[in-house]
Amino acid sequence: MKATHYTLLLLLGYATAATAQSVAIDPGAEWYEEHWLYDGLTAHHSVFTCLADGDTVIAGNLCTRIRQVGVDSVSSLGSSTPPVAVPLDRYLGAIRVDEAARRWYVTLAGYPGELLLYDFNLEVGGTTLGTYGDCGTGLTVTSVDELMLGGEWRQRWHLDMPGRFVIEGIGTNAGLFGQLCQLFEEFSCLHVYREPEATLVVDGCGALSTSLPEIHDEAPLTLAPNPTTGVVRVAGVPTGASVEIRDGAGRVVRRSVTTTKDGQLDLGALAPGLYTLRIGERMTKLVKE
Repeated sequence: MKATHYTLLLLLGYATAATAQSVAIDPGAEWYEEHWLYDGLTAHHSVFTCLADGDTVIAGNLCTRIRQVGVDSVSSLGSSTPPVAVPLDRYLGAIRVDEAARRWYVTLAGYPGELLLYDFNLEVGGTTLGTYGDCGTGLTVTSVDELMLGGEWRQRWHLDMPGRFVIEGIGTNAGLFGQLCQLFEEFSCLHVYREPEATLVVDGCGALSTSLPEIHDEAPLTLAPNPTTGVVRVAGVPTGASVEIRDGAGRVVRRSVTTTKDGQLDLGALAPGLYTLRIGERMTKLVKE
């Protein structure tokens, strides 16, 4: 009985400690994201990083500026014309953190007022709050687990929309501002969240599906292993295929050709992070650990 009581106290103490995690934004925080937008026959596929970009004061409140850096690939559905790469480097808005209430508020560039972005006071059976986006409110928490980041545990609340979850002090699997319905016309996902000396790989698109036609009919690239610490194999790629690798900001960090019949690439020289691998018109995500 004593052992059971002691175990219960440990569990209660652990749960209390978990819910007390700060929701402050690390000044060096980076969100590596991907976004798709279908507007009629125009398709946008953006790969970018959201960066904490210093402090600003809005309506007397201290906020964290958020900047977006990356590339938007714009193409026409059904066309053989290669996508046009449009650089992204812009201020998106600013987030105000209310530590006492465990909430994030956002003032978007060009928007007249402040919006509730996240309420991190969540429990099983409760519903999410957040007025930004199409699906930011009213989702029910179905289960809770935890993720390790930089030696500290962050709670993760799974929601009753397939593949959706919220991570304490980080945001949603659909990205920092990803309060969007991941359905047919617009969806986004978070791949990696990073703070100085701490990285969390997030399978933000793990359950993503769309009924829209694909822009290209070629089979998707298959990588193994992914994440990788060095060597990765790309299935179905012939020797001599052109390879381009871009970092999370859309910058080309490597161009080469495959030298083996299984498309083996040695990425040991790349810094840890999220990359986009492109071979011909096919692209996929790659995480270097």
